[in-house]
Amino acid sequence: MKKYSLYLIPLYILYLGIYYYVALPPFNWHAPEFWRFLIFGFGPLLVILLLSSLTIRGIQGARDFGSMFHRNVVNAGEDNKKWKTITRVCLVAIAVIILFPCVMYGINVKVFHAKEYANRINIKNVEFSEIPEVDFTKTPIIDRDSSIRLGDKVMGNMTEWVSQFDVSQEYTQISYKDSVYRVTPLTYNGIIKYFKNRENGIPAYITVDSTNGKTELVKLKDLGLGGMKYVPSAMFNENLMRKIRFQHPTEIFGSPSFEIDEQGHPWYICSTYTYKGVGAKKQVTGAIFLDPITGESTKYEAGNIPSWADRVFPESLLVQELDDNGSLQDGFINSVFGQKGVTVTSEGYNYLEKDGDIWLYSGITSVNSDESNLGFVLVNMRTHEAMKIATAGANETSAMKSAEAEVKNYGYQSTFPLLINLNGNPVYLMSLKDNGLIKMYAMVSAIDYQKVATISSDESFESLAKSMLNVLGSLDENINPDQLKEADITVSAVEKVNLEGATWYYIESESKDIFKVAFQSRYEDTLVFLKKGDVLHISYVDNEGIKQIKGIE
Repeated sequence: MKKYSLYLIPLYILYLGIYYYVALPPFNWHAPEFWRFLIFGFGPLLVILLLSSLTIRGIQGARDFGSMFHRNVVNAGEDNKKWKTITRVCLVAIAVIILFPCVMYGINVKVFHAKEYANRINIKNVEFSEIPEVDFTKTPIIDRDSSIRLGDKVMGNMTEWVSQFDVSQEYTQISYKDSVYRVTPLTYNGIIKYFKNRENGIPAYITVDSTNGKTELVKLKDLGLGGMKYVPSAMFNENLMRKIRFQHPTEIFGSPSFEIDEQGHPWYICSTYTYKGVGAKKQVTGAIFLDPITGESTKYEAGNIPSWADRVFPESLLVQELDDNGSLQDGFINSVFGQKGVTVTSEGYNYLEKDGDIWLYSGITSVNSDESNLGFVLVNMRTHEAMKIATAGANETSAMKSAEAEVKNYGYQSTFPLLINLNGNPVYLMSLKDNGLIKMYAMVSAIDYQKVATISSDESFESLAKSMLNVLGSLDENINPDQLKEADITVSAVEKVNLEGATWYYIESESKDIFKVAFQSRYEDTLVFLKKGDVLHISYVDNEGIKQIKGIE
């Protein structure tokens, strides 16, 4: 046994080293990965010892039984006691590394701590005016899929690099140089290309202006910087996650986020976490900033994150926190059964630029799926500040369908909308795409999804804004009901006019009165086929002789 141990012990130590080198668990009892390391790292050793002790005790017991029939009794009581102790220790150790994390997770789940989970994020109620008036130079209308296409296109033009490097699919949304961009690094194109290029590192990253699609491949040497050696696509000790783990062995951190500071210097930002018990109630504690060029890193606590950074609180965790906040205020049982006052976020999210930071935006809707939102919520992805705007209206899915219906002859698909403040009105802004290419832009009222305006992709957003304001003005729900008039009119003539991107119908009645109405999809069948002699029941406003139709029956 001793002879074999001389070989088995070094092999087992090698196994532990390889396992740790690959799995990279934190030495932190709150992390599930730590207990997984104990189970798969030390579990086999404990099982071997347990089986060995049971086997030896069985053999020893047989010998003791046989010794009763001989005068030459072999007293092995001390050895038997030693192996009994080993058996107990192994059983206790196995029970601890398996049961302890399960118990600690079980007693800290949201079933027993609903209020704590609901209060992980503090949301303050604000007016819609808290969202600044839309600035199209800071509005990220180019979505991630379009950014990927643009990045691949600019990389395809770099013939000397295209065979050596790939483009990462990351495309982090950031606030950069008083605008909004998506940034992504190049990556090594396989293990052979890694060994071929590792000495100089990754030479560049790509920026995509999210307001106009302008794409640039930024060469680090043009910034006076060396290549990025410590990246996720590197191997061995140059692998980014391994580099951070060796520098911060006890920290629990997530996937890295690629960002650049205001000088264009690249960074990888890893949010750090803690849990309640083991693996329950995940919370951000700060972030590790690693310079991929030098490999040096700095740990920042939450609340002291550099202002240029944008993504510290990841989207998935924020959505989970918002859902818990909306569903667990009256306890876990109510969130499952009664569901009184239970709200959840929309089926997607988008980003807003506000005060130099990136804010995650999503709608808030009832847990019972319908076509309406109860309001909107925004969360600062750097500071965790959260705001809720209680404005009932259409949800994002309804707005997307409404925008697609406006151009249904083309079959365009809408991107997930972005909430903007258009002259004090909550409006959804979205792209309409065909096979991944942006063909048109649309605005849809967040209050009434039937109010839509569209433009082609080569027109200006200012034109779209004017068109939408015309639509909103023609359908202003804030008009005093006393101003509304009703009438039955017989059509004598119809003229269609395009004004600033909006289609207007001018209708002359047999009494020679002129009425105007903006084209909308809900009146499509009436307006498109309107002819002389048709009788309409309308509601309208007479404003200094201009009769503007508000409704048609």
